[in-house]
Amino acid sequence: MKICIEKDGKLHKVQGYIGVKKRYLRSKIKEDWSYYIYYRIGGRDGKQVLKKVGTKSQGITARKASQIRQTLLVRTSTYQIIEKEQEKTIEDIWQIYSYNKARLRSYNSIKNFYTYLSSLIKKTPSELTTHDIDILQRDLETKISTRKKPLSPQTKVHIIKLLRTLINYGCKRGYCKKNPQLYFELPKIDNRVTEFLSKKQLKAYVQELEKISNPYAKAFIKIALYTGMRKRAILELEWKNINFEKNHIYLEKQKSKKRQADFIPLPKEIKKILQNLPRASSYIFKDINQKPYTNYYTHAKKLKEKIGLPREFRPFYMLRHNFASMLASHGIDLYTIQKLLTHENPKMTTRYAHLSNKHLQKSVNLISKILTFS
Repeated sequence: MKICIEKDGKLHKVQGYIGVKKRYLRSKIKEDWSYYIYYRIGGRDGKQVLKKVGTKSQGITARKASQIRQTLLVRTSTYQIIEKEQEKTIEDIWQIYSYNKARLRSYNSIKNFYTYLSSLIKKTPSELTTHDIDILQRDLETKISTRKKPLSPQTKVHIIKLLRTLINYGCKRGYCKKNPQLYFELPKIDNRVTEFLSKKQLKAYVQELEKISNPYAKAFIKIALYTGMRKRAILELEWKNINFEKNHIYLEKQKSKKRQADFIPLPKEIKKILQNLPRASSYIFKDINQKPYTNYYTHAKKLKEKIGLPREFRPFYMLRHNFASMLASHGIDLYTIQKLLTHENPKMTTRYAHLSNKHLQKSVNLISKILTFS
């Protein structure tokens, strides 16, 4: 079937395919367009959903879009999305929520957090009380993680937030009623960073790092040290992401934690290292089969242990924290640190604010000098 596209940027129905729409894209690729599917959850009176399934350039056709729609309709029926007046339990809402979030990188963590809500999942949101939330928080104090350790304060917050998210998710989609009497008081945590190295520790760390014989392991750890990049982001780097002329590293949208493309500066030291690194694959730290050349975590862990850093210091994440801490303690503003760490939310960067106290003191002293006229 030949599809005629109106190039007005609006959604148009596809003839012959119920519930399928298309929209023309302004793209370098000739004649490209997006396909969308729409359907209702909960019968004729239910909520209408409009979902993008892909583009022509990605191999999506009207027939494929229609097949995806049919699959979704079958799956939603297995979740028993029926009469509005039947309020769903937390467990019912989780089934729908988890299906839609299954592709997220953080899905396994979310799934783990859900296991701690077992005492409440048979209740509907309108049946929950603030007392139930208080009991849950109290019980979390005694819970043990899969690593045989007490739950961290941050994990407890994530569990409570997941419950709140599920309730909001259900209310927005008409699966349950809003409960105005329900109040969430999230545990307060001290989010200030302690995983940073002293001058003495940093010197010892750099000296031991130079002794690593594996060129890929040495380069990998140095990038983490000099840029504060996440371990996964470094592992996914390709040679095409490094611009040696403009001196920047391009973080692709699909490989970025916040799902947004970003640029960060390429330090001179790292530029020199990468220029001398063998190019055996399109990836910098993986072979043609996309397997890492070595276990980078093991190298970083051994390095940490050699100089006697605290056990709770995480081999790679401590380098990210250390990068930000060094900048904050040398007077670099939090906005710049946020951009370098590619933090989506500025609140994440405020954990380093207490380290810039010396810089604040210098600023105040400067005012004192200006106001001294004698």
